Amino acid sequence: MINFRLLKNSDMALWICAGLLILIGFLSIYSSTFAMLSRKAALAAGAGIDPLLFVKRHFVSFLMGAAGLCFFCYMDYNNLKKAAWPLYGLMLFLLLIVLAAGFESYGAQRWLGIGPFSFQPSEISKLILIIALAKYFEDKKGIRHITELVPAVLIMGLPFLLIFKQPDLGTALVFIAITVGMIIWVQDNPMILLLMATPIMSALLSFHLSIWAIFFIITAGLLLFGKARIQEWIAILGANVLTVLAVPFIWGMLRDYQKQRLVTFLDPSADPFGAGYHTIQSLIAIGSGGLFGRGFLMGTQTQLQFIPQQWTDFIFSVIGEEFGFVGAMVVIILFGVMIWRAMHIAMNAGDFYGSILAVGIAFMMLFHFGINIAMTLGIAPVVGIPLPFISFGGTSLIINMCAIGILQSIAMRREKLFF
Repeated sequence: MINFRLLKNSDMALWICAGLLILIGFLSIYSSTFAMLSRKAALAAGAGIDPLLFVKRHFVSFLMGAAGLCFFCYMDYNNLKKAAWPLYGLMLFLLLIVLAAGFESYGAQRWLGIGPFSFQPSEISKLILIIALAKYFEDKKGIRHITELVPAVLIMGLPFLLIFKQPDLGTALVFIAITVGMIIWVQDNPMILLLMATPIMSALLSFHLSIWAIFFIITAGLLLFGKARIQEWIAILGANVLTVLAVPFIWGMLRDYQKQRLVTFLDPSADPFGAGYHTIQSLIAIGSGGLFGRGFLMGTQTQLQFIPQQWTDFIFSVIGEEFGFVGAMVVIILFGVMIWRAMHIAMNAGDFYGSILAVGIAFMMLFHFGINIAMTLGIAPVVGIPLPFISFGGTSLIINMCAIGILQSIAMRREKLFF
């Protein structure tokens, strides 16, 4: 039975931020699609083309997300512990089905269809990964030894490889961000932080082996200074060597368009009509918005469709052009408050499991928000990561609203309910 008295313990700021971001999403999707669909309807003499098609589809997703939010909000989040491993198995099964029978769109095989509906199992997998890792870390009561990271890496690694194979580099990177964030929260050994940080640097320096060799020696010096155990020496130095060996292999697995995106990130003008096109047009749109923007439905880059599929990953450029610096800052502040409240819920959770769940969701949103906006501003490679609550995408919106429901469930159960 639903007890509405729990609502008094919910996080009001989280409700407000999520609601405003969803509203901004509807306005941005309407602005970026209405003119295009209206032109198509005019050219086709209105032959079955609805100018509000995207908005209506997004509204259906919103209703489904609202149902999921209410379900997770009023369900005790501790019940997720019992379902963690069955959900994890279901996730792997769906990801395997995608590779075998999923349908392809925009060069990636990421979708499964059920009748007239389609969804992305990779989006669902993010939330399931958080639930499974939280279960593992709760069973361990934290991470004290490097060897305890091996199961966590395997839990993340299996779906990571299946999603990377689709290929979906953006979601695969989200998996790494979630895992790293949760490990940072639960670890009780500084050597674990070194194990996570140094392979990232090795990956960046792997193209300059002489510089990497210097970094490798510095890492060994830190281990010596920190009086690391023998297994810590093996794990940290071995991880750095394996990273350098794996980078060429991973680079070879990338599709040509993914390689081109990474290369043109450093200089978008090198391929202005190819891989660098989205970034250049996005910068033009955001720059032309000025302080207060061109006005709703008045952005030339948006209304004339200079950015293909702008309503998905590059929707922040719509906000920057039509609402200007002020509108963009409102969105950034809303995300900042949302992530702050998620971390506040984590720090004040009633138990360890709730704390880990909240941290995983916070890092998922932080990575999505940070990389998406950095991508539209040209300070991160284009990797196909949607802006939570704002980008058009049914599965993404539903999963993010379910995540808000879980956060509120944790917040509402921080204190015992007295009658």
